[in-house]
Amino acid sequence: MADIYIGLMSGTSADLIDCATLDLSSEEIKVLNCKNFEIPEDLKADIIQSSQSEKIEQELIDDLDFRMAEVLVNSVKEIISDSDIETKDIKAIGSHGQTIKHEPKSKTPYTLQIGDPQKISNDLNITTVGNFRHDDIGAGGEGAPLTPVFHNKVFGNDRKRKAIVNIGGITNITALNYPELIGFDTGPGNCLMDCWSRIHNLGDYDDKGSWASSGTINQSLLAEMMEDEYFSRKYPKSTGPDYFNHEWIKENLLRISEEIPIEDVQATLVQVTVISLIESINSLNFSNENIYLCGGGVHNDFLCSEINKLSDSKVGTTLELGIDPDYVEAISFGWLAKQRIENKSFNLSEITGSKGEVYLGRIYEPSK
Repeated sequence: MADIYIGLMSGTSADLIDCATLDLSSEEIKVLNCKNFEIPEDLKADIIQSSQSEKIEQELIDDLDFRMAEVLVNSVKEIISDSDIETKDIKAIGSHGQTIKHEPKSKTPYTLQIGDPQKISNDLNITTVGNFRHDDIGAGGEGAPLTPVFHNKVFGNDRKRKAIVNIGGITNITALNYPELIGFDTGPGNCLMDCWSRIHNLGDYDDKGSWASSGTINQSLLAEMMEDEYFSRKYPKSTGPDYFNHEWIKENLLRISEEIPIEDVQATLVQVTVISLIESINSLNFSNENIYLCGGGVHNDFLCSEINKLSDSKVGTTLELGIDPDYVEAISFGWLAKQRIENKSFNLSEITGSKGEVYLGRIYEPSK
């Protein structure tokens, strides 16, 4: 009998919901179907505004939690109807949720993802695993990234050293087949570039990086931005668009005593993503190991060409390893849901800094 799981991921860019149906009956991960779904514009706008606000009222959190859950429920319904499966065949859903705030280093560490997993479970009558980050933070960890354990499962079997780099709103890296499994957020991915595009009414993102490619890197601004203490902090570490956002750009611009053309700022923001990634890779003593990209950033041609230009390693995508780069994270959370249902725990001390074995995710059963 098939062991069907669904993975849901809405990344920090808040652009799309990625959805994957998986057959996890055996050790081999069989991807049955993958689709992405638009987040309604009004909800997307509220998500972006909330993630960049210093304080969010509980009433707004509850509203966003409900609305995001409805969108996730509809996404699952659609992919079920588009797949050769029935609701009764699905063992569980793994839903990461949409990150609004991520503050593992605050006085009271916390993380906030919207998309109420209990509502998903109730509306679909399917067991749902959600709140993947909470227990790791409770164990003293960063709460993210969590996908390195999946990367190790599917990409680490050949024992060759390699890096898996996910470029979403934030960039994270997994270093495979080192003495220990290493993973951390290197810094911004698309979030600053997307933010700058929206501010100047040029769309939600810079399509293929064409706007950035028309600009010139401002070395003074780049140097100022790269002074941020996050980049020199040693791993384990994680961050989010509640830190790397419009305010962060504005504060850095104010410290530069010159007018900078907006396309030059965009070109410089690309370099912040690239250099923070390359410096992180170099800190791991990479030497000709391959780098495989995944996430929305793979569609930014200019960004990818700049990574290639500055890297000493061969740069490709996870498609070369057998998984579509757009759906690596959705597949990850479907697989992580199975691990939680089967009560498997993980030692993430070298990834998030948490202590001891941690269960990833909380299980939500449909209300009777």
